[in-house]
Amino acid sequence: MVFIMDNQNKTDDQPVSATPADDPGKNKEELDKTLNRISHEDEESEAQGIAQNLGLPYINLNSLPIEPKVLLLIPKELAERYRVVAFLRDNNNKVHLATTNPESTELRSYIEQLSNDTREEFLLAFASKASLSYALNLYAKLAPTTQAEDQVHVTEELEKKFDAKLASIEEMKTKITEVSTSDVLEVIFAGAIKNDASDIHLEPEENDLRVRFRVDGILQDVADLPSVVYKQVINRIKFLSKLKLDVNHPQDGRFTIDVNGEEVDIRVATLPATYGEAVVMRLLPKKKSFLTLDNLGFRPDAQAAIDEATARPQGMVLNTGPTGSGKTTTLYAILHKLNTPETKIITMENPVEYRIDGIEQIQVDPENQTAFLDILKGALRQDPNVMMIGEIRDGESASIALQSAMTGHLVLSTLHTNSAPSAYARMIEIGVPPYLMAGTVNLIIAQRLVRRIHDVCKGKGCAECNNTGFKGRVALVEVLKPTAEIEELIMRKASLREFEETAKRIGMKTMHEDGMEKVAAGITTKEEVERVTME
Repeated sequence: MVFIMDNQNKTDDQPVSATPADDPGKNKEELDKTLNRISHEDEESEAQGIAQNLGLPYINLNSLPIEPKVLLLIPKELAERYRVVAFLRDNNNKVHLATTNPESTELRSYIEQLSNDTREEFLLAFASKASLSYALNLYAKLAPTTQAEDQVHVTEELEKKFDAKLASIEEMKTKITEVSTSDVLEVIFAGAIKNDASDIHLEPEENDLRVRFRVDGILQDVADLPSVVYKQVINRIKFLSKLKLDVNHPQDGRFTIDVNGEEVDIRVATLPATYGEAVVMRLLPKKKSFLTLDNLGFRPDAQAAIDEATARPQGMVLNTGPTGSGKTTTLYAILHKLNTPETKIITMENPVEYRIDGIEQIQVDPENQTAFLDILKGALRQDPNVMMIGEIRDGESASIALQSAMTGHLVLSTLHTNSAPSAYARMIEIGVPPYLMAGTVNLIIAQRLVRRIHDVCKGKGCAECNNTGFKGRVALVEVLKPTAEIEELIMRKASLREFEETAKRIGMKTMHEDGMEKVAAGITTKEEVERVTME
């Protein structure tokens, strides 16, 4: 058991010794110690009297050993706000709190809510201001002490221990309820990783907690856990991701888990719902083996078009599609190929999902328009060869990106549209001047992801694919190269229908056509293609 103490704050209770008369500096030091001790004793004596009048226990926290996990039951910012700390868990599993402000209605409300959230019983004691300050100072000492204790570790031993439970989602549905509460979060993560889940959904219902994994883009039920487990799991997630316990609005955070020595970033989003806070966690391996366009399912002609467009020293390549269509993965595959020692690449992302050695990656908040544009302009002054802008949302950022593409930079970005031709119509709609687009856009890509037929069972369903018949995903793509006809449409701000008709006339293969070719090749099914390409 680890305890933390602040020896610098210990009261010197030793008697003052005689000091030679020829050392006035030491005389003053001893006098100061004596006066400080007397002042401290007076403050503690006064605190004892106040505690007695209030009918509360008195506690002197100075030099009291406090277990880090107990102190951290209350986050630092809340401890400072409410002037309260947790200092002891007794043999009856009750948590003792110390405060200088026991009559505060806000503090009482917070303790009541904390008790409801954690299912803990709290007992309140009174402490002096100096005593409480000593305990609050201990938070600064916690980072090295609790780092190992407050991480989630998915070890090889854990995977072996629960191998049967993690082998498939079907097994987890029945067996996750057999593990101890303390192991639940580790097992959830281990199961998600073993089943190649991209997201974990924790959804509180009236009597239990619904756990679902998103695998190959489709949500699958994993388990229904008791409500008491929900409270403990949610609070641990919020603690790990440094989220507030006492708020009733959406929060975002992140933390890192260790999977057999490899780090995986967990991006957390909470949302208050009817029966509690729903949580979605996105799993982002820090060390990712980046796929090639061929691995992603791009046709040879589409790959050739992308290679040609990205080999140019300037211009823009846009990737379009809805959320979850694989746009970022495709752009990372392109960046990975362009990442050479002689090429300077800067990315602006929200968030930075995967770290790539040799590339300057900047986390930006696109909601803060002023800051976003300042960072974009600043990045351009760094003289990059290639820039990736995570998403174009408005005419101003699109215009700056296109101006950059005109002046010696290759710019990659994404846009939320349904097809490649609709990207032009969308940029005209948000106010991008036509002259910036004509001659500046090298290529527009549009894509969707469909599930691959599982090679092992050939779509029949087996334990390895969780009886779905699918394993992994493949991209359906369309690529649109600008031509004189397309540029003429841009300059006269043509309609979406005109862009679509012209794209087909000049030979652009649609995502649906690409999908049906993959159906014929036995890669996916017609139902999958229809599911993602129907508008």
